[in-house]
Amino acid sequence: MRTARRRLLRSLLGLGVLALTLAPPAGSADVDGPCTEDAARLCGDAGPTRVGTMRCLKARVEDLSEGCRALLAEPQQRRDDANEACGDDAVRLCPGVQPGRNKMGMQSCLRANADSLSEACRNALDALPGNTRAGAPPGG
Repeated sequence: MRTARRRLLRSLLGLGVLALTLAPPAGSADVDGPCTEDAARLCGDAGPTRVGTMRCLKARVEDLSEGCRALLAEPQQRRDDANEACGDDAVRLCPGVQPGRNKMGMQSCLRANADSLSEACRNALDALPGNTRAGAPPGG
């Protein structure tokens, strides 16, 4: 029973962390860095938003340059790392939190218990895109 519950919480944690980082930032359709040329070449008609461009790039992953493909895969790897590193912490510290119902629920719970987190979980949460350590100023 405990193993099944732990697996369920890890899966739900994954969904919650995934929801936090799925949506790319809103803004112009311009994509900087290694995906600039791929976006222009493959997704010129994707629409005026960055969201449309990112969807297009993800749909055409086989046609992307190696650098762009690696950039798009990086956030997924960070989410996977956080899911693995924080599973036991989530079970121990946040047993009543149901990830996925509130995008910030599980992460807020884990960060509220920052002093009790394993070092691996703390480091994995800090590595998630757009996140800063609880109680620390952005960039620090």
